Amino acid sequence: MGHEAFVFLLVAPILFGVTLPSLAKQARREEDPSLFRFLVLALFLKLIVGTLLRYYVTFSVYTSSDATGYIGQGTDIAKQLVTGTYHFSFGALRGSDSISFLTGVLFTILGPAKLTGFLVFSWLGFWGMFLFYRAFVIAVPEGRARTYARFLFLFPTMWFWPSGIGKEPWLVFTLGIAAFGAARALNGRVLRGIAISLLGLWLMLFVRPHIAGMFAVAFLAGFVLRRPTEERVQYALVGKLVGVVIVAVLAVVMVNSAARFLRITDVSASGAVTELQNVSTRSDTGGSAFQPVVVRSPLQVPKAFITVLFRPFPTEADNAQALAAALESTLLLFLTLKRLSWVKAALLSMRRQAYVGLALAYTTIFVVAFASFPNFGLLVRERDQLFPFFVVLLSIPSHRRGTDETEVERDGALATQGS
Repeated sequence: MGHEAFVFLLVAPILFGVTLPSLAKQARREEDPSLFRFLVLALFLKLIVGTLLRYYVTFSVYTSSDATGYIGQGTDIAKQLVTGTYHFSFGALRGSDSISFLTGVLFTILGPAKLTGFLVFSWLGFWGMFLFYRAFVIAVPEGRARTYARFLFLFPTMWFWPSGIGKEPWLVFTLGIAAFGAARALNGRVLRGIAISLLGLWLMLFVRPHIAGMFAVAFLAGFVLRRPTEERVQYALVGKLVGVVIVAVLAVVMVNSAARFLRITDVSASGAVTELQNVSTRSDTGGSAFQPVVVRSPLQVPKAFITVLFRPFPTEADNAQALAAALESTLLLFLTLKRLSWVKAALLSMRRQAYVGLALAYTTIFVVAFASFPNFGLLVRERDQLFPFFVVLLSIPSHRRGTDETEVERDGALATQGS
């Protein structure tokens, strides 16, 4: 047995073992034993199927990948860490360099085991997904928790892309932390929730400050929409004002950090459009290139939504990977059209469930920004940072369908327990 396989078979059961208690605890919170079985299946799908498939595609299908660069740089960093010649600096941990450093730390512990590196990053991605699920249960009491779980854990985008050495697992992990904190804050535990979100955003800043900026602005939108509970109405004005001020300051800091990272001097609307046009020009390479959408007016937003969420279409696929992505996009489009009444119910519930407003705001900001990227390969990879927010809108049943009222009430009670 080779070193790669030996380390993988050693580490995989350990990661399963340390994760299972949290899954069992969530099943007890919801008083649903079947949930534990579902989450274990999701963990297996992510850590084993997702990791192995991502590893195979990376090294057997692609001619080059970001993971190859991270592995090479991580191997060098590991050697320097072992010999004591590595000079650590927080300032140097920006973008891709931060992933290389994480890979180097991992290889220092495990040796240069690429497959196990994929496994550990995949495990981080799973924790992000699990925290997204917990956020939904806490902050969307009118939603269908099991419906959201199926979207989140079973769609290929989520178990495939954030399952290898790269930025995607780290971003899903840190976004999950930020979303969980936001759910706590919007559900009444303001300071504790903001502290948790701040941790996620700080970790996110090392890799993609602009994603942190998007989330911070969406978090602010959720706080503005938030309606106080009746039992705390006497403190509503002061509490909301304090929360809005804190989150507004957080949003300003994150947006400015993103602007510095992207070297944007003008953060106004016109400056943002100019930068999106520049990104469109820089990204127009490769066989997956297409005509992008740079949003200059609200009339272009629907086209941007279609582009970012539902393309490529099957007719636009030119290889097996693109066809797989197109089939998933088509399925998502079908489910979205089928659940338009659910989307309407979600939008109407934003004052009662401010997390839905956060999800809508983040989805809109993300769509407007990424519609300018004229490369299907890039869009498909980045979609895992959008998907957990968008499917919130597909997981709140229309109240006109009275047959589901019992389950809605049950999920609402569970949300109260889970918070």
